[in-house]
Amino acid sequence: MARRDAFRRLAGVAVLAGTLLSPAAQAEPGFSDFFVSHPTPMWMIEVASGDIVRANPAAQDFYGYDDLTALNIRDINLLSQSQIEQEIARAATAERNHLFMRHRLADDSVKVMGIYTQRMDYRGQEVLVSSLYDTSEFERSAERHYIAQVEEQVDLQTAQLRNAKRRQAWLAWGAALAQGVAIVILLSVLVRLRRAQADKRRLIEELSFRNRELERLSHAMAHLFQEPSRRLISFAQQLQRRLGDSDDDSTRIAVDFIASQSRRLSALVGDMQRYLSLDRMPFEPRRISPGEILDDVYRRNEALTELRQAQAMTVASPLPDVHFEPKRLALVFGVLLHNAWQYRDAERPLRVTVSATRLNQRIRFAVEDNGRGIAPEYRDQALEMFARLVPNSEQTPGTGMGLALVTKALRCVQGSVYIEPGPQGGTRVVFDLPTAE
Repeated sequence: MARRDAFRRLAGVAVLAGTLLSPAAQAEPGFSDFFVSHPTPMWMIEVASGDIVRANPAAQDFYGYDDLTALNIRDINLLSQSQIEQEIARAATAERNHLFMRHRLADDSVKVMGIYTQRMDYRGQEVLVSSLYDTSEFERSAERHYIAQVEEQVDLQTAQLRNAKRRQAWLAWGAALAQGVAIVILLSVLVRLRRAQADKRRLIEELSFRNRELERLSHAMAHLFQEPSRRLISFAQQLQRRLGDSDDDSTRIAVDFIASQSRRLSALVGDMQRYLSLDRMPFEPRRISPGEILDDVYRRNEALTELRQAQAMTVASPLPDVHFEPKRLALVFGVLLHNAWQYRDAERPLRVTVSATRLNQRIRFAVEDNGRGIAPEYRDQALEMFARLVPNSEQTPGTGMGLALVTKALRCVQGSVYIEPGPQGGTRVVFDLPTAE
């Protein structure tokens, strides 16, 4: 009998909810009064936010809170936030208008509530008008509906967990694969690095061996090679004195040839010795005055005696201080001035001009003359070792090592050397050095 009365009341609530929540009933002026005075708990929830915007006294008494309109449905409903949003969305689209929810009352008790709901416009707000009833009197029916709802939520959460685990598994496989690839790459780099280190050690050993060979060769040129050259020159001079005014022209020509070639051999050995000694010469750069170095070379170098006597050199502008080694700069100026005199034009007086210009952190020097000049196609070749652009003779002797010595002397400061056309078809040799600042 009690259960039949409970179901009868439930049916009455359902009919009441269907009648009151219909659009026609909501449009009548008496709906607001009826909403307030009806003994069935009722409230209105804003669709967008979930705020309880209105509750009748029956709902206020049943839940026991001081003011239901100060709460949000999330403060009462025990579902998760995402589940509540899904249920509100379903109710708002009329996908479901009869719900079962677990609500927490003010005394901290939990009730399974049946909810009939309908969407309506209330004072410009989209709300869900709900009629609520306690399902404890209809335990089995409510429990069945509630369990179905919970099972649906469990299935949803299980599917989400399954998808999350699947994503985590793919991420783990991807991370493992990336880690494997990284390990393979690191192993490959390590193998190549070890090979490069082994090659570097072999190269260092080879360079050390070559340097020792060059040192031995330089020593041999200074002593072993130079001594036979001096003896050849000495014996050739003795033969020339003994021949005197002899009529034996063929012998005199042979002796003269031996003497000239001995002097050439001695010059070649000497220049090679100077070239190799640049590697062993201590490089101690400091602030120096190129003008003072040039003046000292011009006055003291015996190879420039004729150039000095002809007063052929002028300095066009002050030469700024540079950061370099004095002996190397003296070698550079000596070679360039000697070349200018050696390859002068016989038809006009030689004029040699030394100048300097500042270019960022470098000083660019130029030694130019009005001599024979060098054809464009031979200018790079002239900077190489043993480069002779004219036949060797008594008038133009040489070994072809001059400009090669200049190039090597400047390498320690990354100095460049190149040849340009000079005035009146002569030669202009340009090189640069770091400034003293």
